[in-house]
Amino acid sequence: MTAPDSTPLDQLPPRQRILRAAATLFERSATTDVSTREVQRLAGVTAPTLYHHFKDKTGLVEAVIEDAFARYLAEKRESVAGLSPLSTLRVGWDLHVGFGLDQPVLYRLMYAPAEPRREVPAARMAREELRSSLLALRDAGLLVVPVDEAVALLEAAATGATLHLIRHGGGSDAPHARQLRDAVIARLTGTTREDGQLGHGPAARQLLGALPDTGVPGLSDQELALLRDWLSRITTAAPDTPN
Repeated sequence: MTAPDSTPLDQLPPRQRILRAAATLFERSATTDVSTREVQRLAGVTAPTLYHHFKDKTGLVEAVIEDAFARYLAEKRESVAGLSPLSTLRVGWDLHVGFGLDQPVLYRLMYAPAEPRREVPAARMAREELRSSLLALRDAGLLVVPVDEAVALLEAAATGATLHLIRHGGGSDAPHARQLRDAVIARLTGTTREDGQLGHGPAARQLLGALPDTGVPGLSDQELALLRDWLSRITTAAPDTPN
């Protein structure tokens, strides 16, 4: 993940000093509990200063998570720039798992908070990023399930895999993590896990979406209309049939 600002701690403004100190303590900690007193001591600030910038400890923790997640998102966007929607989905999964393994304490705070049903803002941000990737996949004609269903399935699978690896060890290239990733993407897109090829339905949708209304070289308007009709029938009749 992108490294935080390398400016010495004592040269940062108070709010950034507090954030950096808290992030450092979370990185050193084996648990999700870091005291504000430790943060104050490392940042060189008083309690009133900390609470001036952050309403309470919960606000501080959420700000630390958001700061780390914003740096992760910047790295992710750079990594997937220019990739196809399908490749973006695969790389995005690996980067998501990598973020969790690089920041295990913050990841647990983000996806396994102590308070049931509480969701930190960074988790919502992650879901919107995922939704954008899946909308691009849908617009390319490669998504065979509704977007909301795809978001829920991918989020459950990716967070479950990441928390499992944090708990039991392993990297984003662990065989079972890759197998789960490929199985989920196969379900969402109709691709096969073995060769990554499109099924008949998704392939037909992709081609149908790329066809112009008129003017395909080598085809008359009547032939183009017939091709469009055939592709439409395939997408309706065999959305998940593998080649």
